[in-house]
Amino acid sequence: MKHSIKQSLHALAFFLLLACTFVVFGAEPSPGTVPKGMTVYVTGNAAWVTTAHQPATVHMGGGSECDEAMAWLTAKTAGGDFVVIRADKSNGYQDYIYSTIGGVDSVHTLVINKSTYVNTTYVETVIKNAEALWIAGGDQTTYYNLWKGTKVESAINYLITTKHAAVGGTSAGMAILGQIDYIPAGTAVISSEALANPYHSYMANRKTDFLNIVPFTSGIITDSHWSERDRLGRTITFMARNIVDGFTTVANTRAIACDEGAAVCVDGNGQAQIFGWSGYNDYAFFMSADTAPNTCQSGIPLHWTNAVTVYKVRGLPTGTNTFNLNTWTGTGGSVESVNVNNGVIDNDIQEPD
Repeated sequence: MKHSIKQSLHALAFFLLLACTFVVFGAEPSPGTVPKGMTVYVTGNAAWVTTAHQPATVHMGGGSECDEAMAWLTAKTAGGDFVVIRADKSNGYQDYIYSTIGGVDSVHTLVINKSTYVNTTYVETVIKNAEALWIAGGDQTTYYNLWKGTKVESAINYLITTKHAAVGGTSAGMAILGQIDYIPAGTAVISSEALANPYHSYMANRKTDFLNIVPFTSGIITDSHWSERDRLGRTITFMARNIVDGFTTVANTRAIACDEGAAVCVDGNGQAQIFGWSGYNDYAFFMSADTAPNTCQSGIPLHWTNAVTVYKVRGLPTGTNTFNLNTWTGTGGSVESVNVNNGVIDNDIQEPD
């Protein structure tokens, strides 16, 4: 994780804590006892506060976190409690969020990796007490299989629809924040496989029944590690399948993709700032369908002569470049057209650092 802005982040955190006059310690309910055997990490105030937090969504592309994007997110808590959920036992966010980034009352990490934990009052309450929830990287299939239809999912939905708190994720955490999620049953599809056969077995399991109420994600499928793992072809094929399979209409078929060093930080009005690592050419890509595919059939290469329009925008430490998810227009980027000719992309817009 990059710590190049540590001093400025500490100053920002101190200012935010002084400015937040709405903190009431102990105002949120106690979650009770940690379920037997469950791993939980706590840094900072073990009690819970309420603050004048703000709604937000963060889509981050994977790899090391973008410090500036995380500082933007913690600022939305207004000095509140930051909760991380994951299925592996890493505690890497504790000191990183609480000390390096700062601006929060506490950091709680819940390792939710067993079915015996997902419907407990403890897990439900901790998630609901968050002013910001972060879904760590890992395996979105594990998240879907373990968390769908449980108190974990309902608590996240509560944060979004009732509490209007911030929710974000990186890598697999980003993958489950679209209205349509790619939940591979086994091996994840790569672009060459998807383009050669849109109904390849690895393309199966796009889901619309999990965390599908995230603001400003209607018709959207997300993809991370984008340029680094050559995912342009598979994302376009996902979009083609979404149309042909009736998940979306042409008009609302969209995708958000992020390189590993890019983060899309969306405020409560649908206005996004695009943050990114200093010195890297990492981009966010906002894709929309132009027509229905010409040929999208099993065993036949994808053919889509008027496929997608892409707004390609670089992430910067300043977050200067923007994108409006209401109007699907941005600043600081460029408009690209990408088509597929019998399984071959005609304009490779990726930036593999």
